[in-house]
Amino acid sequence: MRFSSLLLPLCALALVLTMQARAEEKNGLQVSVQKVTLDRADFRGGDVNIENLDRTMGLRVTLRNTSFKDINDGEVTWEIVKRKWDNAALELTTGTDKLQPLHKGETVEITMGAARTSGLINGAVLRKDELDWELIFRQGAKEIARFSSKSNFQTLLKRAALVPTPANPAAEAAPAATAAPAPATPVPPAPAK
Repeated sequence: MRFSSLLLPLCALALVLTMQARAEEKNGLQVSVQKVTLDRADFRGGDVNIENLDRTMGLRVTLRNTSFKDINDGEVTWEIVKRKWDNAALELTTGTDKLQPLHKGETVEITMGAARTSGLINGAVLRKDELDWELIFRQGAKEIARFSSKSNFQTLLKRAALVPTPANPAAEAAPAATAAPAPATPVPPAPAK
């Protein structure tokens, strides 16, 4: 009885520890990355037990300046490699986002990147696309840090085919620029002398 009463808290602790995102630090920049669902369009198949997965996934990046000085603004290049579940093909989506200046000790959270994923749930069997990522931080032409989900990411990158980046539904649409309105009354031309 005593062992079973300890089993539940130990299982919960193990689950919490495995779900936490790992954080890496380079050159005073601590980065923690989690994969997040940006959009979901899952639907049931013809059978009750089959569900088709259709999602847009992105990266939630938590940045912390751990150095003793401020980090100037720069840019982040993100690359997401998707390994398809049905034929193991590799697809690459990539993009660049601006990085705001970080004061010493400051922490910011940014959602960046987008990749279309699919999969299939058939009863207890889950088959879905796998995502690997790399983030490259630059200030001007100088690379200050590089983080990736796997040590062999460069090998995957060489084999991946570039595909267009899907629209990120989390990004807010900027208002369309409008031209200045025409004057209500036309201005008469100046008389010729």
